[in-house]
Amino acid sequence: MDNFSWVALFQVLGTGLISCFIVLWTIPTVNHIARTKGLLNAPGERTSHRYKTPNLAGISVFLGACIASLLFIQDDLYTFRAIYLASIIIFFTGLKDDILLLSPWKKLLAQFAVAILIVMADLRFTHVFGLFGIEEFGDIVSLVVTVIFIVGIINAVNLIDGIDGLLASIGILILGLFGMFFFVNGMYSWAIYCAGVVGALVAFFPFNVFGLRNKTFMGDSGSLLLGLSIAVTTIMFWEANTNYDLPLTFITAPAIALAVIIVPVFDITRVFAYRILHGMSPFSADRNHIHHRIVDIGFSHLQTSLIITAFNMFVIVVAIVLSLFLGPLWIIGVICALTLLAVFVANKIYKRKKAKNGGGNRLSFNH
Repeated sequence: MDNFSWVALFQVLGTGLISCFIVLWTIPTVNHIARTKGLLNAPGERTSHRYKTPNLAGISVFLGACIASLLFIQDDLYTFRAIYLASIIIFFTGLKDDILLLSPWKKLLAQFAVAILIVMADLRFTHVFGLFGIEEFGDIVSLVVTVIFIVGIINAVNLIDGIDGLLASIGILILGLFGMFFFVNGMYSWAIYCAGVVGALVAFFPFNVFGLRNKTFMGDSGSLLLGLSIAVTTIMFWEANTNYDLPLTFITAPAIALAVIIVPVFDITRVFAYRILHGMSPFSADRNHIHHRIVDIGFSHLQTSLIITAFNMFVIVVAIVLSLFLGPLWIIGVICALTLLAVFVANKIYKRKKAKNGGGNRLSFNH
């Protein structure tokens, strides 16, 4: 690999370790403040936890990811200035919602603002890779598609934060894979950016899944921030694959990108469609997410998170293998078919067990 750099490797690993340390160091303090001030997430009809729990770990994730990556990022500074400014805006939007509650429309307004900020830094979709006979987006279409994508992914990632471990697991998988792609291609600043978020999520995971005295949730401050990170790295992955001088590129990049982010994308599509078809607001809360279905079958939160993450990995492997033989549209069709089949099987098992248990809505309480 011509672009390999030991210095860059140490910077990427260092970023992850520093971010991990910051989160490990700050979460107990953040939890203590949250308990002292009564800033706790109370159990409810839609939630799966039994006790009031701090939900401000997004503060630690924000500090760890941003501070660690800022120490080493040296390239694409114009773009990263916009990303960090957008991160600050979306973080404080989520934090205000965690503490005081915001209406969905105010959160949506903030999401559109950060999406426009990213587009103004010229980080946007431009190529279509021949999908539907189109090679490139026009300027206006590019701007609109990118803004809608960023807002959609921010919301999609926020929606999968419903059980312990799932958000962190999926985030580690997505940004870990994108980070490796960037590193192999010599895009070291982007690899460092991914490492900062991954390190923060690795440190957050045990507090979220195994924590007793220091158990915590990420809250909207963390989930919205993670959604933004996944959105911008997906766009960068997509666009990087148009540079065929790089050591590793995929001519089926749209299909590979969809495979990587299939869990949040499919979940938001399925849940929003269900709510709209049943005359509900797409922003209303319910327990119709696939992770709720799997938990209600009888699996623990950790088991459910591992099942969904393993499925995500399986879809990615299938997409990469098929890219050797098929075009992107065919692969996208296979990805959708596999995901629909998995959801169909999960729903069948759920309904069968629900009927066996007398039709109750909640079949298990694994937290």
